[in-house]
Amino acid sequence: MSHSSGTVNTADADRQAIERFLSGDVAAFEELYHRYQPYVYNVVHGIVQNPEDARDVTQEVFLHVYDALSRFRGGSAFSTWLYRVAVNTAITYVRKERRHARVPLDSLRELRADLDAEPEHQADRAEMQQEVQQTLAQLPEQHRAVLVLRYFQDLSLEEIAQAMNCSVAAVKVRLHRARHSFRRLLTGRFPQGDDQL
Repeated sequence: MSHSSGTVNTADADRQAIERFLSGDVAAFEELYHRYQPYVYNVVHGIVQNPEDARDVTQEVFLHVYDALSRFRGGSAFSTWLYRVAVNTAITYVRKERRHARVPLDSLRELRADLDAEPEHQADRAEMQQEVQQTLAQLPEQHRAVLVLRYFQDLSLEEIAQAMNCSVAAVKVRLHRARHSFRRLLTGRFPQGDDQL
């Protein structure tokens, strides 16, 4: 919160509410709850990243504050202390949830994409490479050669022309025809294949 005159009034109102609460006026805590609940929820939600969990953790924060308010010494503003409690409670919650691995299915899918998908991608790549090899095998040798030199050996058009003992213009024509044939064959075998060349 900013250091405006409104903040001073809020700080005074907080201090008065705390004093009333500690004197036995339970309704005074409701006042604090309604004043800070939206802020605490936003802080917590930013950490736990799940609305339902954020609501639960927010309730936990206020239960903790309710129990600990008698130990609040006023060394800092109540709002500062409250946010610290909120952050610590949220972080503890996230660590505990991680340890118990109670993760929603969607998060699990995202985690698999981040962690476990590497072998899957390797399997996809291996499958794709096999399809590419089988498709190449169906092409005429000239087409096969020009594609291999260009895409597997990463040669320039000039280098391919030298390797194939022909002009750069001839390489361009062969490359165009080879790509067209390759795409047509691969699309039939592997529907995503037309993105590869």
